[in-house]
Amino acid sequence: MGFFEDYRRRRQQRKIARALFKMVRAIRLYRGDVLSAQELGVLRADEERLARELQLKPRPDIESVESAIMDLHRTMVRIGGKVYPVSATSDFVDMVVMAAIIAGGIRSFFFQPFKIPTNSMWPTYNGMTAEVRAPGEAVPGPAMRAFNVLQWTWTHAVPAPAEGEVLIPLQRSDYGRTAEYSMAQKGSARNSGLFGTGLFGGRDDTYVLLVGDTPQSITVPGEFGFEGVLLRTFFPKEAALTPRRQDVDRWTAVFERARKENLIVNGPRGEALRTGVYLKKGQPLLNFDIKTGDFLFVDRVSYHFRNPVRGDTFVFQTGNIPGLADGLGRPSQSYYVKRVGGTPGDRIRVDAEGRLHVNGVVATTPEPVALNNRPAVDKGYYGFLPSAGGYQYAIPLDREHTVSSGMYYALGDNSASSFDSRGWGEVPARDVVGPPFLILHPLSHRWGLAK
Repeated sequence: MGFFEDYRRRRQQRKIARALFKMVRAIRLYRGDVLSAQELGVLRADEERLARELQLKPRPDIESVESAIMDLHRTMVRIGGKVYPVSATSDFVDMVVMAAIIAGGIRSFFFQPFKIPTNSMWPTYNGMTAEVRAPGEAVPGPAMRAFNVLQWTWTHAVPAPAEGEVLIPLQRSDYGRTAEYSMAQKGSARNSGLFGTGLFGGRDDTYVLLVGDTPQSITVPGEFGFEGVLLRTFFPKEAALTPRRQDVDRWTAVFERARKENLIVNGPRGEALRTGVYLKKGQPLLNFDIKTGDFLFVDRVSYHFRNPVRGDTFVFQTGNIPGLADGLGRPSQSYYVKRVGGTPGDRIRVDAEGRLHVNGVVATTPEPVALNNRPAVDKGYYGFLPSAGGYQYAIPLDREHTVSSGMYYALGDNSASSFDSRGWGEVPARDVVGPPFLILHPLSHRWGLAK
């Protein structure tokens, strides 16, 4: 369920519940002496069930709350006499319940809200993006931060915990005589949701940097590209490069320079990468904004009358894609948005220049595919890569692949940062939801009909 739809329905349910609880007290006050112990017991049981459903952690189940509301409503109608339903209250409850049902129907059959979680479709659609300020640059003041929050932008200003050089902890993998480095393993944990209520909860990632020998933890939303913030903060020269694999190749350039200049040190906390940035205690260690991803309305109607065609952006469920199950084999519960790279029977591959071929011909439509095939780096299109990694369910495109019957091959426009059919396999046709219809947020030049 989309963020806005989820929030609105839960708010409606709590409003209905408050009205019902108020009328339950009125029934006990005015009819308690004429109702049997059994009737009062049923009323109490229904009231307590609704209260329990509303208090479930991390957040109540919408369908269970709606069922509890209707059960309490029916009991009150049966025993409420002239107290309940009175015309105004009854009309109000029926109207709000019906509005919730209609809203659910609209979501199920017409339009579904959807939030872009990652930048796999950038620059066509935005996931979470960062605006990075250089070390020493002024941190936005309280007024600017408040204004940014209204635009779903959150400022992260992390002060240095001590004086010294900024170091990035590393983990090392040895391949014979060659050592490969990457950032130290991040931590991950479920967050407390909106304002600590548990609503709209997700996962947060925690990274650790060092200032001298003193560690500093930084927590950011899961799926946010924090490594890109570090790259643009401490290694602006490499960040300005435009390689096909983008940040992956930029970090490769950083580590190549680090080997030449002996920037990898072995300290009391293990190996770490020197940044050459020295700070005093309290100075900004990191100073960046996180801008939330695009919010879309997804059209659930169109694909009842036509099939997806190559080039469409489409939203789909992932529960029947084995390559996206977790380590315990549990199906994914997410919705993804990608571009249809191939329909059933299409022959597709990516050549050495990063161009997508469909049925033996370089694809020229739609525009984002054509821009990737040039590639148009100045517009953010770096070309296609044939592989997303050697996973069990991977279908790489370094050689021609024929899309299976009843399946679609999904590709992200941002090929270097997209985990798609190249890594986890094809999308079952039955799980396709629909094409994006309207960008609801941000309220900028991006607002309007989806591409």
